[in-house]
Amino acid sequence: MSGSRPLWLALGWGRDPWWDVSGRTARRRARRRLLDLALAAAAAGLIAGTVGGHARAAGVSVNLDQWAPLEVAWQNGNLNGNNARFPEGGVVPFRLAVEGLAPGSHTIRINYDVTAGGHKAYDFLGAWNAWASPNLCGPGGAVSSLCPSLPAASSAAVPADPFVMDGLSVTAAQVYSGAPRRITIWGGTIASVSTPAHAGPVDGNSTADVTVRFTSTGSAVLLAWGGHLAQSAFWNLAAGGSRDGAGEVSGAPWHMRTLQLDGSGNRNQDRSIQPSAIVGELPPAALAPPSVTAPAPPAGPGTPGQPAAPAAPGPGSAPTPPPTATVPIAEPAGVGTIGPWVATLGAMLVGLLATSRRRTRR
Repeated sequence: MSGSRPLWLALGWGRDPWWDVSGRTARRRARRRLLDLALAAAAAGLIAGTVGGHARAAGVSVNLDQWAPLEVAWQNGNLNGNNARFPEGGVVPFRLAVEGLAPGSHTIRINYDVTAGGHKAYDFLGAWNAWASPNLCGPGGAVSSLCPSLPAASSAAVPADPFVMDGLSVTAAQVYSGAPRRITIWGGTIASVSTPAHAGPVDGNSTADVTVRFTSTGSAVLLAWGGHLAQSAFWNLAAGGSRDGAGEVSGAPWHMRTLQLDGSGNRNQDRSIQPSAIVGELPPAALAPPSVTAPAPPAGPGTPGQPAAPAAPGPGSAPTPPPTATVPIAEPAGVGTIGPWVATLGAMLVGLLATSRRRTRR
């Protein structure tokens, strides 16, 4: 009999004749099962989008940019003599925009080349604004969704690094430079920064690696730090050796990387700087706060582990930061809207299921 009925009645979306009790019951059961399956699918999507693997339905994205002072913009590619000029002892600013995080605890590794071709490259991590203070919401690369008005910042110190190369320690190089050493985050808080772990031969290509643990308050965070360019006046002149700072690197570039966000290997980033971007050298303690005194001279020439006697900075010896970009950046539309849509769909399905079951009981 059902073959001659209107489609809406055959599918069970209407009242059946009083004599067709079995057909009415079967259709109600089928309708309830269909709603149960739809609700289960929506719930699975909501869970995967909010808690599964620290990712939302939109997915997690990671972008690392470095500051190109000649372009007055952030650069997603290499730094070279056409877009950047940095002195030995200067600090290259980096920003890392992470989107689509679940609020809570996360980890990421910062990995950098300490030596390149046997010459010192990035000897330690410094504060992002130690030498230049670019606009973190400025143009170029990928702008964080937290822009243009960043929330309050949280920062943590990068530990001293006792690693020794050619009779000189990185800790002594940090003292010689005087550059502040901090990693800063917006949209969360930094719980800890590990002591750098070194790998590889220092007379070839070697790296250091730090693990940053942080807590995000929302779906996006912005991290910033700097890469300190090794100074030849310390490496290795302080131990009676020959010049061996970042300006002595030739040929291939060296790199700054972010690795293993929450243990995932497919969101790694890598940015490099060419030797042509290095010009000149800062004097000792040029980046130190005014209250910090310059490092003491060594007891004698070639004393291992001690910096060379600092020259008194003369007029104009401090670096002149490049202009800071002030172009306003519009906040991207639609960021963080997928979760509420999924929740709304789930609530609608729950209500529809409840209505269907009330009708079944009547």
